[in-house]
Amino acid sequence: MSFANVETLTQCGLTKNEAKVYLALLKLGTATAIEITKQSHVHRVNVYDALERLREKGLISTVFQGKKRIYEAANPQQLLQLIKGKEEQLNQILPQLQQEFKLPKERQQVHHFFGPEGVMRAYWMMLEQDATIYAIGGQGLNRKYLQHRHEMFNKKRLAQDMHLKALYYEYTREDKQRGWEHSTLTHIRYMSDKYKGVGMVDICGDLVLNLIPVEDNIMVIVIENKSLADTYRKFFEFMWVNAKT
Repeated sequence: MSFANVETLTQCGLTKNEAKVYLALLKLGTATAIEITKQSHVHRVNVYDALERLREKGLISTVFQGKKRIYEAANPQQLLQLIKGKEEQLNQILPQLQQEFKLPKERQQVHHFFGPEGVMRAYWMMLEQDATIYAIGGQGLNRKYLQHRHEMFNKKRLAQDMHLKALYYEYTREDKQRGWEHSTLTHIRYMSDKYKGVGMVDICGDLVLNLIPVEDNIMVIVIENKSLADTYRKFFEFMWVNAKT
């Protein structure tokens, strides 16, 4: 039995056992399941399964001779009909598949930025969104590690009339009595210190910024995905309602 023929038939939609059984039956002409088993080298149990599937595909026929069931291979031209049938089935759903393919897909990108300058690149991305910033986990660490860069960003944000809604931890409350925190574009509430962690999250437009403000290793992961950003905003609003003014 030609290995190449088996491989070709499997590429046309038959399983390996179906291909072996069909090729064995072609060679035998007509045969019993036992004879097909010997010729195909397929286990007898699997031969019966393959014969049934080949019969359903119109590639073999059966007759009875006395009490024996005899199998006969159909003309190999039937294989072309099998492929044509699959092509017709595909053509029926192809317009729908093409329509799905042409639908605009939601853009998604992930960016990793390291160091103060890298974090500032993420901040400029928020400015390009030109939308309200929702911040979770504020501790003042970004200002500490970004220094003058953070002030530059904040001046630009205020110049663009971009609102900031920020959830800081309670222990920072006294530090918020000065500077830009009093702008009408800045709104702050406070969370319990027992939830304090190192990381911070900013949501702006289609962006979710995951910030790790660790000295000498400040970094940010930016995920650009509208659905994810919308989900995080809902989380923020729940936290905002339950936070202290």
